[in-house]
Amino acid sequence: MKYFLVVFFSVVIGFTALAQVQKDNRFVVTESVNSLLQKRYDCLQLHKTTQKYYHVQLYNGRQIGNARSIKNDFSASFPEISVSIEWESPEYKVWVGDFETKLAADQALLRIKQSYPNAFIVNPKK
Repeated sequence: MKYFLVVFFSVVIGFTALAQVQKDNRFVVTESVNSLLQKRYDCLQLHKTTQKYYHVQLYNGRQIGNARSIKNDFSASFPEISVSIEWESPEYKVWVGDFETKLAADQALLRIKQSYPNAFIVNPKK
C-alpha cells in the first residue's frame, strides 16, 4: 500500500507539472544547436552513401593468404578498380569496386568474369 501511494502521488505531481506548461513554447536555436544538427546530418549522409554501394566479390574463405593473393593479382590486372579485403566472421571476402548503381556493377562484372569466372555482385548492409 505504501508503494501504491508513492506511485500515485508521483503521477499526480507529474501531471500537475505538465499542466503548468506555458502555451507559448518556443525553441531557441543557438549556434551549438545548429552545429549539432549539421553533425547529425553529415553522419546520416555518410551512412546513407555507404549503404548504397555495390561490390563484386572475388573470394570468400578462411585463408587470409589466399585473399591477399587474389587482391594483389586483381590490382595488377585492373588498377583502375578499387579492391579491399573485408572480414565477415568467420571468413575473409575480397570485394572490388564501389558502384553506386547495379548497372555499373553489372558492366564491371562482365569485364571481371573473364579473369574471375566465379565473381558475383554483392550489396552489403553495413
